[in-house]
Amino acid sequence: MDVCAELQKYDWNQPRWTPDKLIACSPFRPERHPSFAVRLDNGIWIDSGSDDETWRKGNIVQLLSWLRNETEMETQAYLLSEYSVYTGIECKTLQLQLQLEAKRREPLSADVIAPFRYRHPYLSEKRGIDETVQRAFHIGYDRKQKAITMPWFNGRGQLVNIKFRSVASKRFWYYPGGQPIREHIYGAHQIAETRPARAVIVESEIDAMTLWQAGYAAMALGGANLSDKQRSLLIRLPVEELWIATDNDRAGKRIAHSIIQQLSGYKRLWMIELPQHAKDINELSTRELHDTIRNARKNTTIYTIGGLL
Repeated sequence: MDVCAELQKYDWNQPRWTPDKLIACSPFRPERHPSFAVRLDNGIWIDSGSDDETWRKGNIVQLLSWLRNETEMETQAYLLSEYSVYTGIECKTLQLQLQLEAKRREPLSADVIAPFRYRHPYLSEKRGIDETVQRAFHIGYDRKQKAITMPWFNGRGQLVNIKFRSVASKRFWYYPGGQPIREHIYGAHQIAETRPARAVIVESEIDAMTLWQAGYAAMALGGANLSDKQRSLLIRLPVEELWIATDNDRAGKRIAHSIIQQLSGYKRLWMIELPQHAKDINELSTRELHDTIRNARKNTTIYTIGGLL
């Protein structure tokens, strides 16, 4: 695989590229001086400044899983489809069997979230998400692993996975045995129930909650990628207009372009341009958020059936 090409899809803090490695600030935690390095020949990375042994060293699958905001299984499937060369029918048959096995996975029991019915001030104090919204999205807290829990539900309201987000760093992980998030849309259940005419599509769960709190229906992809299954779900949802508000970085611009390409002709699409100082929706004040959406309605290009309006 082309490790360098994969890493160049994302923005890095203080990057220095050499012929054999990338040196930059750690993507997993805040730091001012680069202490993170990735070998470009095999994708092995070392975060020498980390105080967590489990996140001090890893492979390219772990790193891309974090960058793509998905499970390691989903990253493995992406790399297989992107870089594997099939040389015979046996390989194709094996791939088909693996995909069918994944589709048979059942929703999780609702009891899975019971141990996490606690509250931590992280979302309210640091991200501005109030209690009403947290309750609506069944937000919890894993006291043992010190992580916020954000359950994912399918369109019928069945629990399919849980995202765990550390309150001490940027690290996250998913519930073992949960369904791949690439098969679902965060907030789809709320959209199916409320049936709004328009909704905002973002990358992260926290951005979606931020928008609901401000009075805008919203849903999240869970990362900077739009899968075929997510595309199908978006087309079927009872929404006439989609407002695209992906992150204000290289990956966010890439996914915004992908959404336009894949959904033009199915929905009326509007682009929301974030102010330069904001990386994502959650970094905007409520007033800035309203102004940004109002300006988008006035100034942006509409993508619809047949191309541009």
